[in-house]
Amino acid sequence: MFHEPRAFQVHVSARSPHAWRKELIHDCVPHAKAVDLKLAMLTYSTRPRGGVVHALKLAERLSAMGVDVTLYSLARSDDHVGLGGYFRKVSVPFKIIPYEWHPDLMTRLNRMIEAYTASLPRDVDLYHAQDCVGGTALTRMKSHGMIPSPIFRTIHHIDDCAEPSLLEFEKKALASAEHRFVVSRYWQDVLRTQYGCDSMVTYNGLDLEDFSRLPTRRSRTASVLFVGGLEPRKGLEYLVLAMEQVVHEIPDARLVAVAKTGFGGTDDWHFFEQLAGRAGLMDNVDFQESVSQETLLGFYSDCDILVLPSRTEGWGLSLMEAMACKKPVVASRVGGIPELVRDGTDGLLVGAGDVAGLSQAILRLLKDSDLRERMGVAGKERVGMYSWDATARIVLEEYRRVLQLD
Repeated sequence: MFHEPRAFQVHVSARSPHAWRKELIHDCVPHAKAVDLKLAMLTYSTRPRGGVVHALKLAERLSAMGVDVTLYSLARSDDHVGLGGYFRKVSVPFKIIPYEWHPDLMTRLNRMIEAYTASLPRDVDLYHAQDCVGGTALTRMKSHGMIPSPIFRTIHHIDDCAEPSLLEFEKKALASAEHRFVVSRYWQDVLRTQYGCDSMVTYNGLDLEDFSRLPTRRSRTASVLFVGGLEPRKGLEYLVLAMEQVVHEIPDARLVAVAKTGFGGTDDWHFFEQLAGRAGLMDNVDFQESVSQETLLGFYSDCDILVLPSRTEGWGLSLMEAMACKKPVVASRVGGIPELVRDGTDGLLVGAGDVAGLSQAILRLLKDSDLRERMGVAGKERVGMYSWDATARIVLEEYRRVLQLD
């Protein structure tokens, strides 16, 4: 039996990789024709995670192209902030579905799937899930004859750093997807070579105007920023360890780590606080969980560099955001990151888990303001090449192809 959750509904109205050049991304994408189409876009959270940002931006762009789109997201039944809406205002209708949290991961995932199954509409033209939870819920619904419509799925990454049960869950969701998008050519290659699955690349976009009015910088000390998740694949512990050498050479250097929870449900900073404490860094590290968009913009303004030390990564939206703010970046040379960040031009890339290399890259940038300035300018120009409009046109054309619409 599926449990019938109480749903909160709100309507808000408002008006080689480096060979891909700007004209290819912007100009060679066909302009999709307007179409009478009803779409359900699913994402598992209301917090500012990469997949959620992607879902909101894509939904808004598709709406502007004439698609009747509604966002559907999950929130813990005890999360009053999440149940109240997204981390920012959105210009399309949305529905937030509560579910009962459980400490056991697979029990929690099944509750999330049940909540979706009980609450999703049955009368839309197609469904598009941004994660394995939504994708699994839709697949189960279709297998039981509850929905006849095509199912699309965007794969942002495959979390091979997760516990085995979650990895197997992700693999099954990937295999059962009908129509697949990925956010980088790296992941397109992985799906084809390792999983035998076809997919279409739809890069993350960026709206430069979202980052055009940063608040005045307040910090007067060397500042390093991390924006990501608490899950193992983000490698935050490598950055905490790297800061020991950074602080040894620049005693007043600070790390601000803004990290959100993922599927694992980890929301305890205790491990990272202990790590910082053992390294003698408690006065140099500021741990934050979810923050408002305005607060995040303040952190971008205050930082000298952004660091993303991932073990694996789909793309790295926080890299794009920092680059839009003219901040150089340091990141792992993994996943889709080298398709975005040009090593030595927009930032510095190091091997995943290379703590010494990470600290050296951070120190190199903190000690060279001219290099930071050059990389910041180059990075802002770089991310201007990626457009949510271009992504939405690719997606809409694929919708039309599958639905056989002229």
